[in-house]
Amino acid sequence: MHCSYTPEQLCLAELNTLIEPNDYACNGLLQLMSPAELVRLIRREDHVPGGLATALAEVLGQGASGSRTMSLPVALTRWRKRLGFSNPLDALDRISALNGGLLTPTDAAWPDQLDELGLGKPLCLWWRTRRPQLLAVQEAQRCISIVGSRDSSDYGHQITSELARKLALRGFTIVSGGAYGIDASAHRAALSVTDLEAPSYPTITILAGGADRPYPAGNETLLGQIIDTGLLLSEVPPGTAPTRFRFLNRNRLIAAISRLTLVTEARHRSGALNTASHAVDLGRDVAAVPGSVYSPNSAGTHRLLAAGTAALVTSAADVLELIGVPAEPIPPAPETVDAQDARPTDGLSRPQSMIYDVMNFVQGNVPDEISALSGIPILDTLRALSALERLGKVESNGARWRLVRRGSVSAKNAVN
Repeated sequence: MHCSYTPEQLCLAELNTLIEPNDYACNGLLQLMSPAELVRLIRREDHVPGGLATALAEVLGQGASGSRTMSLPVALTRWRKRLGFSNPLDALDRISALNGGLLTPTDAAWPDQLDELGLGKPLCLWWRTRRPQLLAVQEAQRCISIVGSRDSSDYGHQITSELARKLALRGFTIVSGGAYGIDASAHRAALSVTDLEAPSYPTITILAGGADRPYPAGNETLLGQIIDTGLLLSEVPPGTAPTRFRFLNRNRLIAAISRLTLVTEARHRSGALNTASHAVDLGRDVAAVPGSVYSPNSAGTHRLLAAGTAALVTSAADVLELIGVPAEPIPPAPETVDAQDARPTDGLSRPQSMIYDVMNFVQGNVPDEISALSGIPILDTLRALSALERLGKVESNGARWRLVRRGSVSAKNAVN
C-alpha cells in the first residue's frame, strides 16, 4: 500500500528518475511549464509543441535560431529512454520507509540558497533524519562546508576536527560529503558536540548516490549517526549508484547550501577544489588551511591560497572573522573517548609520524620518495617503514609502500 503524496511530489519524483541532476534543459523547460506539463511532454513521444524549442533556446541564452534549438529534441530523446525504468511511487515509498521524504522547491523547508544555482539547481531533495522537525528551522546562514581529500593525513584529521568542533560549538551546522578522510573527520567532530536542544542540525551530509545507499560502505556507521541527529540529503532518487560525474555534480550543492566553504587539506587534483570553484562562482567565501610545503596532501590548499581564491585561516576564530561573526569566546570542546576519533599516529615516534603523514592509501611511494618528502634520512626511513608495517599501518608490494586504511588488514598481516 502506497503512502499519500502531493501531485508536485509525484511529478518531481518522476522527473528526478528520468533526468540526471544539473540538467539545464530541464530547469529551462520548468521556467516555461509546470512539472506536470513536463512529465506529459516527455510521455508524449511523438509530440513537441511548436515554438517550444525556440523558447527553450532563449531561456538557455542560445538565441532563437540555428542548430542549437535542437537541444530540446535531443534532451527529450535522452529522457524518454528511461521511461521504462521510472517508478516514482516506489522511490517515494522507499524513502518514507527510511525515516525520510522528498523536499520540493515549494516546501517551506526548501533551502532557498540552492536556487542561486539558477539552471543548475536541484529538482528536489531526498532526505533522511530522525529529527524532521528541524527541516523547517535550519538556517542557511548557520551552514559551513568543510571539505578535503579522502586520504587525509594525521595533520588534516587533527585540524579538521578542531575547526569543525569549535564551529559546531558556536551553533554552526557542518556540511560535507560523507566520504573518508576530511569529510568523515568534519562530520564526527560536529556530532561529538551535538546539542539536541539546538534549533539546527549539527551536521549535514550530501551524498552523490541515493539516500538509501550509505556510501562509502566503510562509513555506514557514521552515516547512521548523521541520520540519528543530523540530516542526510541527496538530489538523486533512492537506488541510484554514486558515479564520478554525480560526485562532481553533488559538489555544487555542498558549496551552494553554505555561506562558506573551508578546504582543510587537499591534494593538487582533489575534488574539494571543484567544490571551492563552485563556491567562488556563487560568490561565497572560500577559506583554506595551509600545510607543510613537503606534503602532497596540502598541494591543493596551497594552490587555492596562491591563486587568491581562498582566504588563509588557521583557527575557528579566523573563519568566524571571515564571515563577519562577532568574536566571542568559543567554549572548550569536550574530550571524547570515541575510538573513531583516535589519530592514526597516536603512539608513534616522531620520525614514524612524519613518514606516515607524507604517505597515501592508493598509489604508494618508493622509500627514496618517502625520505625526501618527510626529510627523514633513508636508513631511518627504512627502519620506520618496517616498524609501521609490523604495526599494520603500512604495507609494501615489494617496491612501493602505502598506508593501510583503519579497520582493514594489510596483506602481510592477513597471511600471518
